[in-house]
Amino acid sequence: MTIHHFLSLTALLLSNAVAYGQQKDTLTLAADTVQVTTGADTIWKPSPKKASIYSAICPGLGQIYNHKYWKVPIVYVGLGFCAGSVIYNARNYKHYKDKYIYMLDHNLTEYQNQSLAEVKWYKNTHKRYRDLWAIITAGFYALQIVDASVDAHLYDFDVSDDLSLIVDPVLSPFEPGGYSFGLRCCLNF
Repeated sequence: MTIHHFLSLTALLLSNAVAYGQQKDTLTLAADTVQVTTGADTIWKPSPKKASIYSAICPGLGQIYNHKYWKVPIVYVGLGFCAGSVIYNARNYKHYKDKYIYMLDHNLTEYQNQSLAEVKWYKNTHKRYRDLWAIITAGFYALQIVDASVDAHLYDFDVSDDLSLIVDPVLSPFEPGGYSFGLRCCLNF
């Protein structure tokens, strides 16, 4: 380090002391009415949009994001059962379709103790159930996305102990001198 660099650095560090010699500002501002909250003061609330996107990307992730961990096994058991049903019916459909084609190619009316009509019925039934379970699987997938979104919307919904529904039988006087029977529903909240 040359002497020139040393003097420049020393002058730069000592020039900061000049700033303390200035006069204090006498201008005062009125208090602001806006309350500023820090990160520690805010309460976390899930975003329905994020919950939906997370559930669409990975089933059950929206439920985890909403801190509803108990719903994750339900999501995976439901999707697993639906997907398993699709696979089961797809395999049986393929088996009976191949058997049906084999019987038609060889002009067989009965093969392995099953008639041609039975094999055709099993083939069509498994195809119908395969398609039905595929639709149910897609519906269950959509349902878990909707569940995550609704759960995020209702995250701070207050369900207090005051909620009650009382249903009582009622005997009301009727105009022509008779009585009418009914039920009275009283909702307390």
